[in-house]
Amino acid sequence: MKAKPLTTLFFFLTLFTSVHAQDSLGINNCLVCKNNLHPGAKPYTFSWKNEAPYIGTAAGLVVTGIVVDLTNPVKPFSLQELNLLNRNDVNAFDRNATFNWSPGSSTASDVLLIGSVISPVLLLTTSQTRADFGWLLLMGWEVLSINYGMMTTVKNLTNRPRPYVYNPDTPTDVRTGTDSKESFYSGHVSTTASMSFFLATVLTDYHPDMKTGLKITVWTLAAAYPAITAYLRVEAGKHYPTDVIAGYAIGALTGWLVPFLHKKRKPDAKFSFAPTTIYGNAGIYLSYQF
Repeated sequence: MKAKPLTTLFFFLTLFTSVHAQDSLGINNCLVCKNNLHPGAKPYTFSWKNEAPYIGTAAGLVVTGIVVDLTNPVKPFSLQELNLLNRNDVNAFDRNATFNWSPGSSTASDVLLIGSVISPVLLLTTSQTRADFGWLLLMGWEVLSINYGMMTTVKNLTNRPRPYVYNPDTPTDVRTGTDSKESFYSGHVSTTASMSFFLATVLTDYHPDMKTGLKITVWTLAAAYPAITAYLRVEAGKHYPTDVIAGYAIGALTGWLVPFLHKKRKPDAKFSFAPTTIYGNAGIYLSYQF
């Protein structure tokens, strides 16, 4: 998956936006929570000081990915090299993918990719997440950028041929294209997984008392969205099963981990002791503060 300049620009602009709100949400009406009431404080800590390491990491990975991509010395397949390819050289688990070629499935997966990138707008649907929308959009940019940087770097270090290069039914110009050696791992799947898990994590973190049925629905959709994308990428002949499995795992972890690292932490437990006397008897006073 190549860089999407407009998408990158859109999320980069969130670096200059933020929404400042009160530390506590208080108790208010909430249609997604049990008893239609939303208790509790905000789950995340937001400040530019806290965001600096995440922004630096995300930007650094993006730059690394772009540099590795631009300096990759590996060239596309020539016609002579295509004639020497043998699908039996592909491991048995992935081999069936070399028979696939479906432009329709590829287009469908592109639509799902775009949908995942713009999915953070759904955070405007609840008053709790809407209050922090600027910060959450920035967090979404961090997830997207970290995923993009890692994926692009790995693609250009592994240079794995895509399944369709083994399929003579695939147009020759596609088999000799510039991205014909960028199979591992799937960028479409890692992106859809990272954004769907990010969205599900944020929604459930902001609504710890979310209605059970709704919570199950949110996480089912979050898991199914990249799974459908993975199926389409394999059907399209763009990726092997191992490509989409790796993309799913890495993307889902990224989408969950970034919000997790932003969570407010309880004060560290403090242990203290001091000598004391009780009714003339010497002793030690122990204190363990949570």
